[in-house]
Amino acid sequence: METTGDFGPVPPGIDLAENQQTQMLGVVITLMIIGTLAVLLRVYTRAKTSQTSFGLDDFLIFAALLFAYGTGICVIISINYKNGWHQQALTDSEFVSLWKLLFAHVFIYSTTVTLTKSSIVMFYHHIFNLRWSLYFAMAIILGYFVAAIVTIAAACRPTSYFWQQYTDPTANGMCIDIPQFFFVNGIAAVLIDVMILCVPLPIIWRLQMPKSQRVAVTSILLLGGFVCIAGVVRVVFLYKHTHSKDPSWTIAPVFMWSCVEPFIGIVCACLPTFSPLFRRWWAILGFKKSSKKQEDYYGAGGSQTRRSRQHASEDEEYGSHDDEAQLTSFPGWPLNFLRGKGSKDDLGLSNSKIQIKNEVIISYSVEQTA
Repeated sequence: METTGDFGPVPPGIDLAENQQTQMLGVVITLMIIGTLAVLLRVYTRAKTSQTSFGLDDFLIFAALLFAYGTGICVIISINYKNGWHQQALTDSEFVSLWKLLFAHVFIYSTTVTLTKSSIVMFYHHIFNLRWSLYFAMAIILGYFVAAIVTIAAACRPTSYFWQQYTDPTANGMCIDIPQFFFVNGIAAVLIDVMILCVPLPIIWRLQMPKSQRVAVTSILLLGGFVCIAGVVRVVFLYKHTHSKDPSWTIAPVFMWSCVEPFIGIVCACLPTFSPLFRRWWAILGFKKSSKKQEDYYGAGGSQTRRSRQHASEDEEYGSHDDEAQLTSFPGWPLNFLRGKGSKDDLGLSNSKIQIKNEVIISYSVEQTA
């Protein structure tokens, strides 16, 4: 492709037919589907395993999903204006439309990541006794949102200079260093993600539970580290964009990862809420396996009575515990247990259902017939 747009001759070594649109579409559509499935599974889990109504964290993640769709739609629309093509392949009109989409994309991105982070903090509020730490985290998150929105809204005077400065030599105005702002904003988002990830870790490791279970709970929460990785990748592309002389090419991965990061954040925010559903499936599978073992153990006839070996060993290790336990209103995460006041048996709690069994008496007999 040798023809050029309105940005001068093609630099040596640049193929104007080259573009990133197929990659952008594939990644964005895939993440939109995965994010949607994660939220639907969250709704299903709450409806099937919980007798409580949806909480604020749920509504925040629903709103985050809607705005995340906005980031994906921006990417899809931007392809019509040659996002991901070399600048010399664009006309002035296409570049202006692309930069208008970029301007809107910043507002949508900032909103969806703020809603996602807030949902995670509200989830923590349900299960951890960390009131002041969570208040501080929410203040940082909201401060980030306000700073990002106000800065981009006032970045250029007049606002239209944001997109006119590249194509209209007669345009008058001034802007802050926009690429540098994007870079700093990206770093701030990653640091906030790391902060949110670390908030519950100290209390988890102070809980009175076996180390293997502390590791399991920690691992579930640390799955949120994937959003930190996505944020770091986004920052790398933002840094490349700050030094670019081909902005329509280098802004493409920024668009894409500014869509990928929110959807990964939504998936990570939903993962801990799947705990009751996974435990339910595990219990069903475990029951079937246990039933077969009992049949093999007792044989075809006779009578056997025995104490549960599993709970006997647990009583020896942890001592006896009352069958009464305070329940949390949030499914799958016993409040007493997570605040370090419960026993190992509390792990079997799910809302109003108490699943504690310290002794199992089994009688098995076969009537003889003449």
